[in-house]
Amino acid sequence: MWFQARSASNRGNPFQAPRKGSWGDRRLSDRQLLVSKIENGIVIDHIPAGKAFLVLKLLKVDPSARALIAQNVESRSQGVKDFIKIEGSYLTSREVDLIAFVAPQATINIIENWTVKEKRRVLRPEQIEGIFKCPNPLCPTNARYTPPRTRFDVEGDGEVESIRLHCTYCGSILYYGSILEDIESQHFTLEGGGLVSKERIEQVFLDILVRKGALRLPPNPDEPFILKSGRPSPYFVNLGALTDGESLAAVKWAFASYIVLLMEQGLLEDFDYVFGPSYKGIGLAALTCEGLNELYGMDKRYMYDRKEAKDYGDLSADQVIVGASYFKQGQRILVVDDTMTTGTTKIESIEKLKLLGDHEVAGLIIAVDRQERMGDTENIDELSAAQYIEDVMGLKIFSIQNIKTIYSLIKDSLDEGMKKLWLDYYDKYGVEKLE
Repeated sequence: MWFQARSASNRGNPFQAPRKGSWGDRRLSDRQLLVSKIENGIVIDHIPAGKAFLVLKLLKVDPSARALIAQNVESRSQGVKDFIKIEGSYLTSREVDLIAFVAPQATINIIENWTVKEKRRVLRPEQIEGIFKCPNPLCPTNARYTPPRTRFDVEGDGEVESIRLHCTYCGSILYYGSILEDIESQHFTLEGGGLVSKERIEQVFLDILVRKGALRLPPNPDEPFILKSGRPSPYFVNLGALTDGESLAAVKWAFASYIVLLMEQGLLEDFDYVFGPSYKGIGLAALTCEGLNELYGMDKRYMYDRKEAKDYGDLSADQVIVGASYFKQGQRILVVDDTMTTGTTKIESIEKLKLLGDHEVAGLIIAVDRQERMGDTENIDELSAAQYIEDVMGLKIFSIQNIKTIYSLIKDSLDEGMKKLWLDYYDKYGVEKLE
C-alpha cells in the first residue's frame, strides 16, 4: 500500500499529473495518474483536515490494495478537507459506524465499473458492540473468563464532542475524550476483517485453483474427464487437491469474505448454521465457520450429512445430519459446496435438511458454477441446476467463480484442439455458449 498527500496550496485537480520539478520525478507522476480513477472500491470524502490517517486506522484494508490519502485539499464547504481512495475494498457497516466518531460529516462513495454507484452519509450508530472497553473493572464484560461482548448505547447531541457511550451491562459512561484517546492509541485494532471486492475474491480463488492443481485439464482432447453424469468434460475442478495450509487459508478467506460481502450488500440474510454436503462440503463448512469467526467475529455452527445413517451408539442425535443435536426449530441454514454441474447432489442435500423440521435455507454458496444444464449425456434439460434451484425451489445461489469467467482467462493458453473440446461441450450442455 502507498500513500500520496497533496496540500491545499496545490491548485487544480488533486490528481492532475505534476509539472516537472514541482513534485518530483516522472515515476511519481505515473503513480499519481494510476489512482486518478478506480474501477471498483470506495472514496471516503469530507474528512476533517488532518484526520485521514485516523480514519484509515479504523478500516481493515487489504494490504495489497492501492490507496491514496489526500490531506488539506481545498473544499468549498469545509475550507480544507482530507479524503481517502481505496481500490478493490469496501467497508463493513461496523467500519462505517466507527468513522462517525472521527469524521461525522464524511461521505462514502461506492465505485463500481468506474462510476459512483452509491453515495452514503456517515450516520452515528444507536449502539456499538465489541469494540470499546468498559471503564468499569467490575463490569461483566471485563470478567476474566468468557466475558460477553461489550455493548454501548451511543448518546449525545449533534456535536461529535458530545458523544458518550453508555454501557448496557453496568451503566458506566465512556466520554468522547476517552473514546478518541482509545482510537488514537497504538494498541487500538478493529477485530474482524474488511470487505474486499468480488473481483479480488475471484482473482485470489482462481489463482489457488490453478497453482495448486485443483483446476485440471485433460492430457489431450481425446481423453476428457468423465463426470458422474457421464458427460465428457474438458476440465475438472477438484477442491480435494487443496490440502496444504496456504490453500486452506485461501479457501477459508474466499468463502468467508464472499459471504460477508453478500450480507453487507443485502443479497444474503443472516443465518445460524453452515451446512456442507458430504464429502467435500464438510471441510468447506468447517473452514467457512472458522473464517467467519476469525476474520469477521461471526460465530456460526456447522453441520453435515452422513452418506449412510448412523446405526450404532447414541441414535438420538446426529443419526443422519451431524450437528443436528444443537439445531433449534426455525433456524436458518446456509449451504456451501464445491461445484455445481447437474445439481443432483445439492437438491438431495437440501431435501435431506427436511429431517431437521422447521428450518429455512438462507442460500447456497458454491466455489465454481459449471453453468451446465441439468440431465445426463443425452437427456438434457432446458434449465441449469442453478436456474432450477432458484426458480423452482426458490433458493438464492451465489458462486465465487463460474466457468465462463475461467474460460475467458485461460483460453489463450489452450491449443486449437482443446479449445474445440471446450466449445463443443458448452454448445451441447452449457447454459450459454462460450466465446
